[in-house]
Amino acid sequence: MNKIKITTPENIEIEYKLAGLGSRAAAAVIDFFIQGAAILIILITLIAFEINPLDLYEENGGWVIGVAIIIIWIIAYGYFIIFEMSMNGMTPGKKLFKLRTIRNNGQPITIKHSIIRNLFRIIIDYYGVGVVLMFFTKEYKRVGDLLASTIVVVEEKKDMPDIIDLKNKKANNYRYIITKEEYRLLKKYFYRKEALGENTETLKRELGEYFTEKLKVTKYEREYDIFLNELLEQGANLF
Repeated sequence: MNKIKITTPENIEIEYKLAGLGSRAAAAVIDFFIQGAAILIILITLIAFEINPLDLYEENGGWVIGVAIIIIWIIAYGYFIIFEMSMNGMTPGKKLFKLRTIRNNGQPITIKHSIIRNLFRIIIDYYGVGVVLMFFTKEYKRVGDLLASTIVVVEEKKDMPDIIDLKNKKANNYRYIITKEEYRLLKKYFYRKEALGENTETLKRELGEYFTEKLKVTKYEREYDIFLNELLEQGANLF
């Protein structure tokens, strides 16, 4: 699996594993099944209430077609935007395979990026163009990714650091386990935070969200400063 190194706007370099065609296709299949289930539920509901779509059309004409188009559009297109915005670049399918969509600079996608990449998913990539293009781009990008400046990466589980000969301390002496790479990232953040200006809060939130998710702990945004400092101090003892 290919890796990519991204330098964030705060001049911090982070390495990601790129999501391959197989995992992305598998995630898409899961999402399509969920979309299909949503359409099936609507049909079952109509049958349960003995609602005949043809009768509705005869009574309301174009309104029925308009509502049907809106519902299908929401399921086919809005599904991805809604989940990517509420799950920080993930959909249920991507979450199952630990994939996340991010911007080329490593920052989370915004609704603008989601709208662009998923619009071209519907009008172009569904017809096989995206799959073909992924074979010819080193970052496995489809048309939507190219135009929205996004990539799909793997949320890899970091290996536990090698703590043999680390001042004869054992892992269970530590509240959290971080890697040497993560410790260096924290050091760079605290060293440069005063010079980051308005970007400090954004980076602090991204680091806080990353470590709370990785370490499976509950921390509120107002606690991120204390939490990150605690990780830094622990890393100083480890490394």
